[in-house]
Amino acid sequence: MYSFVDTHAHLIRNVDWAFMDKIAGSGILEQAWLMHCPCVSGGIPFATEEEVIECAKRYPGMYLPFGFIDCTKGPSEVERLKEKGFTGLKAISPVRAYNDESFFPVYAKAEELGMPILFHVGIMAKGFWKNMESPGFPGPCNMKPSMLDTIADAFPELQLIQGHQGVPWINELWEALYYYPNISCSVCGLVDYQWLMDHLDDRDSSGNAFNQRMMFGVDGLYGKAEYWSNMEETARFMEEFFARVGRTRAWGRCGKDFMKENALRLSQNFGR
Repeated sequence: MYSFVDTHAHLIRNVDWAFMDKIAGSGILEQAWLMHCPCVSGGIPFATEEEVIECAKRYPGMYLPFGFIDCTKGPSEVERLKEKGFTGLKAISPVRAYNDESFFPVYAKAEELGMPILFHVGIMAKGFWKNMESPGFPGPCNMKPSMLDTIADAFPELQLIQGHQGVPWINELWEALYYYPNISCSVCGLVDYQWLMDHLDDRDSSGNAFNQRMMFGVDGLYGKAEYWSNMEETARFMEEFFARVGRTRAWGRCGKDFMKENALRLSQNFGR
């Protein structure tokens, strides 16, 4: 298995740093984008802002910290997260739709500071919003993939990343990739493999393949040994998916791009 970039990761509280040292020395994980999310998931508390930043400082360039953005707090919240050391922003369960114009000052500030935003799109675990420390909204209706189109058009220099494929509105992902070059997708969680088989070779309006704007992710937990096997198993499966299922398709030759090169290329522009 070659090394991979995990473009959708979470850190638990009370990190086992000795095990994180082993991951860093293994050569398997090249980079992970850590999403701070102020909540508890499945009874497991996610790391605090301070813990996410500490992880990024311990392993420079390996863990890129994304701070949770409550868009109701305005652009000053983006500045606070940038000053604290976050590379990007993570949005989930907003109280209003992502493309609500009241959120535009936040997106303008993120564009100005070169901070990409990873948006959770599509279905979300039932009751997840109740476990958030910030106000949230139940269900996926404020997080439709097509809402990012408006933002991408209004802020063309802002990098927008769809976290997940946007199930059940997955065809909205197709439209986003076709029209908006500043939208990409972290493929993780509930993956629609049939959609990938059918569309990875599709071309956007400039003639570029969709498979160059889609990236590997797990949406798993880092911080303790018992969660690491999930990352390795998921990475092995996706490598096999490209090598075996994709062997008669052009996209089958793009496994390394999907697993890490697309993400590394995108992350070079973070902060610019």
